[in-house]
Amino acid sequence: MLRIYQTPAWLKAFFPKYLWRKNKNEKVLYLTFDDGPIPEVTEWVLDTLQAYQAKATFFCIGDNIRKHPSVFQQIITQGHQIGNHTFNHLKGWRTPFDKYIKNTQECAEIIEINAPQHKSNLFRPPYGRITNQQAKHL
Repeated sequence: MLRIYQTPAWLKAFFPKYLWRKNKNEKVLYLTFDDGPIPEVTEWVLDTLQAYQAKATFFCIGDNIRKHPSVFQQIITQGHQIGNHTFNHLKGWRTPFDKYIKNTQECAEIIEINAPQHKSNLFRPPYGRITNQQAKHL
């Protein structure tokens, strides 16, 4: 099932320095996928993207990279972008600051270990939930 989400205006007001939209006149589609890499699902997405010669950004969970390094390598090999989605898919609003930051750092480290040539500063908070303090630190 295809789900289309729109960020609430109040959330954008809380984080005015973040990029929420691109130029509407530019005819570009940005595809993003969260929570992988997962065997079968991610592999199917990669095959579909390759069939259309399309690229995407994959916001990966560190623990899934640890469990499925070969699927993660397929993402890298096919030239897609990588983003951090925490190590354990933590909810920012319900997670203490230190634990949340440590968890995002763990994800960054496993990305670095598995793809040292693939630098990325992209981060997407799971569930779209992050505190202002957490966001400022990342």
